Amino acid sequence: MGDWIKGLVLGVSPFWAPWLVFALLLLSGFGIALGEEIIIIPAGMWLHAHGGSSWWPVILASYAGVVMGDILWFLICSTFGNRLLHKKWFKRIAHPKRMLQAKYQFDVRGVWVVVLARFIPGSRTTTITVAGLMHMKFWKFTLATAICCLLTTPAQLFAGWWIAKTFEESKTTVETITKLLALVVVVLAFVLAYRLWAKHRKSGERIPRARASWLQHFPPKKK
Repeated sequence: MGDWIKGLVLGVSPFWAPWLVFALLLLSGFGIALGEEIIIIPAGMWLHAHGGSSWWPVILASYAGVVMGDILWFLICSTFGNRLLHKKWFKRIAHPKRMLQAKYQFDVRGVWVVVLARFIPGSRTTTITVAGLMHMKFWKFTLATAICCLLTTPAQLFAGWWIAKTFEESKTTVETITKLLALVVVVLAFVLAYRLWAKHRKSGERIPRARASWLQHFPPKKK
């Protein structure tokens, strides 16, 4: 493991690590769009550096932080959405165009959109925002989120643990193969993304979205 990574993960004590992870994840419940993976994966690296004795506290803190953060933001959007929707900072978090796209998906797939959003980078906050504005039933949102996080949270922690283990124990040959595979994956991803973009541009089709009139149900608050 690189010296800078080692210094970072070793700098947090076993007592404070779960609380720090929980606090950072809970910030998303206040509209601070932090990707859960950028918090949970380093937490997994920390677990590797400190042994297995802190696994359960960190797993519970990560799971509780993600679920409670999502539920808190859902409740804020459900309760104060009409006041927040026309704020500039709110539009930066969830752009109206993306919200209409998410609304269309809710109309077609229902609560399954909450499940799918857990596996699509960049869609989590917008999806939760629209679910709150639509006043989705609380138990449906909570159940979908809680079940999905049972899978995604341990997986992300394990990914961080595995990355740290690989950096520490890998030999030169393994490192070379890993870098080559990573390069191939990145190149293939760019090629696929370009082909999809070119096909979409050629077809002239737009990403389906709900009618803009839906946003008219949330008029700006009169001064």
